[in-house]
Amino acid sequence: MSEEFLALRPEEVLELVGCDELNVQAEEQVFEAVLAWVRHSREERESRLPELMSKTRLPLCRPQFLADRVQQDELVRCCHKCRQVEYYNHHTALWHPVAPMKNKRCRHGAAAFGSNLYVAGGYDGSAFLSGAEVYSSVADQWSHLVAMNTRRSRISLVANCGQLYAVGGYDGQSNLSSMEMYDPETNRGVGPIRTF
Repeated sequence: MSEEFLALRPEEVLELVGCDELNVQAEEQVFEAVLAWVRHSREERESRLPELMSKTRLPLCRPQFLADRVQQDELVRCCHKCRQVEYYNHHTALWHPVAPMKNKRCRHGAAAFGSNLYVAGGYDGSAFLSGAEVYSSVADQWSHLVAMNTRRSRISLVANCGQLYAVGGYDGQSNLSSMEMYDPETNRGVGPIRTF
């Protein structure tokens, strides 16, 4: 990172990062530049991280980069506003924050079922997870669910015929070829129910 970039004022970095004409090979470079700028004078600049991250086009980053670099970065993980979950209201074309999840996680499975959002498994930065949560859009709150029988990260979570299915994943030692089922009506899980 050039000394010239690291010496920019916060407003200049915000304008540069948010510029639609910014020419970079990959959005990952913008993320790394933002973190380098913040770390250059952390005490003064750390409070600007949420605003800078909102200008970074993270959806354009590779999924593996998001999981391995963004989710694991200590600055991002310590920034409460950077971990916020949001929903998009297609009627108003606006994003709105929702209540934070009970447990931090990345590489999890997610599926919508009715007016709820379910997340299961994942990785919290130090352990592979078997736990699951449900977000109620009506109550704007997350609740714990019964845990899966197997710890799973990088899983597919699918809603089908009134049930949720956690398929495949990685348990920290090997790739999984099993599947578990969860019944939202009874808050009970069954699994593994099949290997493939």
